[in-house]
Amino acid sequence: MRSFISLLVIACSVGGCASNINIRNADAHAQSGYNAQRNGDWEVARRQFAQAVVNADLGKAEAGGKAMVNYEYGRSLGVTCFWDESEKYLLRSKQFEEDRNHSPYLPLYELGLLTEKQGKSNQAASYFSQLIPLMEKEGLRAKYPLGVADAYERYAFALEATGKFAEAAKNRAEAHTLRAANSEAKPFGQVTPYGSACYKNAS
Repeated sequence: MRSFISLLVIACSVGGCASNINIRNADAHAQSGYNAQRNGDWEVARRQFAQAVVNADLGKAEAGGKAMVNYEYGRSLGVTCFWDESEKYLLRSKQFEEDRNHSPYLPLYELGLLTEKQGKSNQAASYFSQLIPLMEKEGLRAKYPLGVADAYERYAFALEATGKFAEAAKNRAEAHTLRAANSEAKPFGQVTPYGSACYKNAS
C-alpha cells in the first residue's frame, strides 16, 4: 500500500514542526480510506479521506500529497452521491496537480465520469475535451491504450448527447481503432462506480 509519508512533506511553522502530527494523521486516514475502498465501503472511505484532506491542509503538505487525498476524497464523495462536493474536490486535485506542473489527467478523467453519470453532457464533453490531449501528450496511448480508448468513447457519447454527431463519430472511430490495435492489452482498471453507494443524507 502506498505510503503518504513520502508525499505529504512536512512544512515547519515558526513555532516548530508540530505539523508532523498532522502529516502522520493524514497518512493514517488515507490508508484507512484505501482499505475501505478495497472492501467496498465507500461511506467509511469518504469519512477517512475527509480527515486526510483536513490534516494534509493543516500540516501544509506539498501539492502532490494534497492532490492525491483530494482526488480520493472527490471520488468517494461522488460514489456516495455528494455530487457538488465531489466536483469541488476533484477540481481542487486538478489545481494541485497543475500547481506542481504535473498533468491533471486523473482528476479530469474522474470529472468526466462524474458529470457523465449525472447526465450533464455538456460538462462531461468539456472535461473529456481537456482530458484527451493530455492523455496523448503523456504517452498514455502506448501505456494504457484501452484507457485512452475509453476516454474517446465517452467523449463521443457526450458529444452525441449534445447533438454534435459528426464530431462524436470521429471520436468513436478513434476509440475503435485503438481497441482494434490493442486487442490483447490488459484492462486499464476499475471505473469509479459513481452514484452506486448513495449516503442516506446525500442531496
